[in-house]
Amino acid sequence: MKEKFIRILSPIALAVIAILDIAVVGYGIFAVVKISQAASTKAIFFLAAEVVAIVIAALVTKEELSQGVKFYDDELEFTAIDNDNIFNYADIASVETEKDTKPSFVKNFVDRSSKIILTLKDERVVTIDIGMTTKNCVEKIAQEIREAANL
Repeated sequence: MKEKFIRILSPIALAVIAILDIAVVGYGIFAVVKISQAASTKAIFFLAAEVVAIVIAALVTKEELSQGVKFYDDELEFTAIDNDNIFNYADIASVETEKDTKPSFVKNFVDRSSKIILTLKDERVVTIDIGMTTKNCVEKIAQEIREAANL
């Protein structure tokens, strides 16, 4: 099996990061214009702070886009989880998904999280919260796990 990667993107996080990246670029343009008009100490300090903001924005965007599930020949890895994130296909007995799709104005973000529930052959149940993502993404990940684990 060729290594496969399915990105887990939250539409809300993606929108917020895009808006922040646009703002950082806009302030960068503003800083360069101010430096070209009059190179004062204040403008140079603003430009230096902007360079730091651009680096931070790039790192945050890279981190958000690197979250997902990597499928290897004999195991899968959830890249957004720090520990206990690698599972062998031979150890997986079943896969279930949970995604709240009912409209409500009183539910908060935690209630809207998507979950992948792995039942392992040693009868442990592992619930992996993959955050706010689309139902299509959750089902695609679950289907890929089922195919790789021959379930």
